[in-house]
Amino acid sequence: MLDATTMALVEESAHKYQPPIRNLTADDYVGEEAIDAENNLWGTLIPLPEVIRSEPDEFPHSALGKILGDASRAIAHDVQAPDSLAAGSVLAAASLASSPLANVVLPHGQRSPLSLFVITGAGSGDRKSAVDAVACHEIEEVRKQQAREYSKAMQNFDKELALKRKGAPEPTKPIPKSLTTGNATIEGISRLLKCQSSVGVFSAEGGEMLGGHSMRDDKRAAGISFFLKAWSGESLDSLRGGEGLTVLLGRRIALHVLVQPVLLQQLLRDPLAQGQGLLARCLIAQPNSLAGHRPYRHTNPHKNLAVERYNAAIKQMLQTPPEFFHDGDGYELKPRDLHMSEEARLLWISFYNSIESQQAEQSELDAARPFASKAAEQVARIAGIISLIENPEATVISGEIMDGAIQVTGFYLSEHLRLTGSGKEELKDRNLRLLFNWMQSKGAVIPKKEVLQKITRNLRDLQASGLNPLLKELVDRGYILDLGKAWRVRDV
Repeated sequence: MLDATTMALVEESAHKYQPPIRNLTADDYVGEEAIDAENNLWGTLIPLPEVIRSEPDEFPHSALGKILGDASRAIAHDVQAPDSLAAGSVLAAASLASSPLANVVLPHGQRSPLSLFVITGAGSGDRKSAVDAVACHEIEEVRKQQAREYSKAMQNFDKELALKRKGAPEPTKPIPKSLTTGNATIEGISRLLKCQSSVGVFSAEGGEMLGGHSMRDDKRAAGISFFLKAWSGESLDSLRGGEGLTVLLGRRIALHVLVQPVLLQQLLRDPLAQGQGLLARCLIAQPNSLAGHRPYRHTNPHKNLAVERYNAAIKQMLQTPPEFFHDGDGYELKPRDLHMSEEARLLWISFYNSIESQQAEQSELDAARPFASKAAEQVARIAGIISLIENPEATVISGEIMDGAIQVTGFYLSEHLRLTGSGKEELKDRNLRLLFNWMQSKGAVIPKKEVLQKITRNLRDLQASGLNPLLKELVDRGYILDLGKAWRVRDV
């Protein structure tokens, strides 16, 4: 019989001893009930990274050149509006005014129009309309004059029609023209472009455009396709009963939409807008609101010298008659060529190569390839616009202007990554949380084959090569255990 001292040592030894725990498999579990033996295998829980949307960059006003840059900075200051809100309005107005006059020639010979699609998210009270009233002043003056002339012509037409004698020829009905339209269907825009060469789809309340007839569910695909062709400067064709075939050649459309953030988020999540490539062609920004930080400022933004110089430049562009193909339909534009200087060409090629390399799998722009693939062309378009605003007779884009256009496009590229969550780290962190949340919702134990077969579609699209690193990180952080044929999910 063991003495008391020996018994105490045996008991202490038995208490300290723990038998080795084998690796558990899915066969160790019945239904949703699991053995608790693996509890000793959980390590320290390392929290998942927080998915925090980064702050927007400061807009590089100076990169827009002396005229556009000084004006956008002045408007932002005097109106007390967010920087990219003012800059986007200025850039869109300059695009509409200059796009009928020239194309930019890319180094490989492709001609690209100067059309830009600018979408800016801003909430109620962020002074969207006040910014547009300054940035689009000259454009609005032309639109008002066109409306007055059309109204007067219609009055004369009605009088002639009333006085027409029996058997006399019908008077010619006036043709409506409008430099901009806010809430038009693609059919309406096409009718406008039958009798004019360019139009701006401009709206300070983007819900009118994004929620309009042509962008409803049953019309959305055709509406988006129309705008894709317009951005590229392709022919705009339509075949409708009663009107027959319409082929519009050499037309230009600029897009400028100021939209509530909630509607912008809907657009960013729209699978058609993503899949068809509309978002890839848009310069999108959503600056922080300045509400609460705008004490009264006794300034008239229209009287700012920088704004006056800008308005004079826009007015000159609008009054400059474009060239036309004489054997066309009378409205087919024949824009002159804007070439790149040697310095500009080398800068553009360097930017192109840099962006291309970042689109490789698992690289920074991997998840933003549609927009990234258009970034170099956006640079060329912006450079062409700045060149014409700085010098209406320009035929060559300088290296300085090209460098500025690269900075501006870099800003919009950062905004695209920020707003779509397609930056490499942010995307990984978000997918990590989505994966763990999904696994938690499926119970304590999940057969591995179900992860690839039943996971949500956006994660399933990552395939095994994209999911395996996420699963490994969840293991390393102590959120799941590898049981061979199954995953054990920690209850946290």
